[in-house]
Amino acid sequence: MRVLVIGKFCSEAFGLHISETLESMGHQVTRFEIGHRVGPATKVFGRFGEKAGRTIYDATDQAPVIRSIHMRRLWDLLESAGSPEIAIVSHDFLWPREVERIKKTYHAQVVVWFPDAVSRIGQGYLLNAPYDALFFKDPFIVNRLRGVLSVPVYYLPECHNPVRHVLPPLLTDEELRPYRCDVTTAGGMHSYRVAFFSRLGGYDVRLWGTPPPFWLNGGAAIGLYQGRSVWDQEKAKAFRAAKIVVNNLHYAEVWGLNAKAFEVAAAGAFQMIDWRPGLNQLFEDGKEVVSFRGIDDLRCKIDYYLTHGEERATIANAGMQRALRDHTYQLRLTLLLDTLAGNGKGYPMPHIDEK
Repeated sequence: MRVLVIGKFCSEAFGLHISETLESMGHQVTRFEIGHRVGPATKVFGRFGEKAGRTIYDATDQAPVIRSIHMRRLWDLLESAGSPEIAIVSHDFLWPREVERIKKTYHAQVVVWFPDAVSRIGQGYLLNAPYDALFFKDPFIVNRLRGVLSVPVYYLPECHNPVRHVLPPLLTDEELRPYRCDVTTAGGMHSYRVAFFSRLGGYDVRLWGTPPPFWLNGGAAIGLYQGRSVWDQEKAKAFRAAKIVVNNLHYAEVWGLNAKAFEVAAAGAFQMIDWRPGLNQLFEDGKEVVSFRGIDDLRCKIDYYLTHGEERATIANAGMQRALRDHTYQLRLTLLLDTLAGNGKGYPMPHIDEK
């Protein structure tokens, strides 16, 4: 099948995992990189150049004339690569008329698989675009949009990429030593994460990820930050080497889980995760992961599990087996394609009592 993937394709980008997996499944994939691309300013000025370039791109992209120039790359690409049968958009990237053009010109099915929390929907182009289907990782969004939109709306949780997130069963102490600690996590040092980990003083904590914004007073959490990101297999090593990976879900994750939930499990690491209503459909709480509700509960459970290594190992192994069995990109994309073909209805929605 000929598939167009529209998104970002840098390390750990959602579009990269989708396209790599589709290629491994035997599909013919064309990639279109959306948004600001690395240019001379980034190479000369580093992070400052990247931020400035992205800001300028985003600001000017709202002007129809500039947008037409940006999207010319896509139309030229499709003229040379041929008509796709399906286009998968890995965020709310396209304007409604651009979706319509792909469908009418190339007779392709066009879908969104949205990998973010409800707070990141932003402009909401997808709410008025003629997509063939919308897939969301948070069942809360599905629950709110079904019956409102004329487009079919489905639940499709995030997952992990075994090629990038699964480690060999035996790793040497030398490989893991640089990442050894009591508690870790990886991800952007945004305001909520900084505030959250500032409350975990007294533990040996290492935080990996993109640096905090310039304006942020990081407080105690800045001393825990390791100054860089970890990606792919190195990120998996950082997870495996820590006694506990704390996955503090963003407050805008209402019912669902983030990608990290599956990546930590796939790495064979012991995970403590913010409780969410959809958790038990994806992992068995207490046996494959351990949930917490608030900082006081988290600290109490950290104290317990730091001294119970065998229990940690048992839960980590069970979580890894569950992730490998049920939560891979190949399984998710197979379900997405089956749903488009009329042979599926997305991932089953969890039963959530809102009363």
